[in-house]
Amino acid sequence: MEDRKRIEVAAAVIWQDGRLFATERGYGAYKDWWEFPGGKLEPGETPREALVRELREEMEADICIHRFLMTVEYDYPEFHLTMHCFLCSFVGGFSLLEHEDARWLAPSQFNSVRWLPADDVVLDRLRKEDKYALLLKRVKSLVQGEPDRLSVMANVSSLLHESFSFWWTGFYRVVESELLLGPFQGPVACMRIPRGKGVCGTAWERAETVVVPDVNQFSNHIACSPDSRSEIVVPMFEEGRVVAVLDIDSRQLAAFDSSDQFNLEQLVKLIP
Repeated sequence: MEDRKRIEVAAAVIWQDGRLFATERGYGAYKDWWEFPGGKLEPGETPREALVRELREEMEADICIHRFLMTVEYDYPEFHLTMHCFLCSFVGGFSLLEHEDARWLAPSQFNSVRWLPADDVVLDRLRKEDKYALLLKRVKSLVQGEPDRLSVMANVSSLLHESFSFWWTGFYRVVESELLLGPFQGPVACMRIPRGKGVCGTAWERAETVVVPDVNQFSNHIACSPDSRSEIVVPMFEEGRVVAVLDIDSRQLAAFDSSDQFNLEQLVKLIP
């Protein structure tokens, strides 16, 4: 197989107030297509360092990099592109030095411009981020003034399940040496899970989120349902100790990513 030219870039996915910043290319084979600002990594540079440098060079802009979003691997006819994408916001203004135009796009306007193919891959992830942003606002309103944890868990599991159409959504509470089934949405589930057993027990034992792209490849998996294909479990903390876990299952392989992890970790912090 012929070796393909490989290009590695960093891209700023600038997302502010529910709108996405898009720029129109002013040069090259893809002139007039739309993209995320950014550029190539120089030797010895990290993606974050390249992003800060590129935005200053091409837009005279300073940015705040909030978190990593995703890496896109895409085959163009002329080369293979590796694009590291970060959620960012502007710190101050900007000037268009290399681009023909720029726009702020609401999610309903994403398809109003012609995106570069690799950049277009990112839009589905951003739609998910927008859905989580709306969900977190609803949860904040829902839990306000309600001190009963079980009641909040019941409504949160229902809201999550309805919003994302997951296969199973619910909570397990730490009760002595076991996880005990709490409020949930979906088919019948395991009642009790020992510490360190299954994905839920592993998340409890490690005190960290566990994402499993294929539950059949997880050696410690407890098969509560053969229809579950992938899973994410997020621990809830109180005074530094795990008191419960949020467990979500999907009928699709590799259904959960860094956006799910980040936003679900923010969600469980809202539960009293």
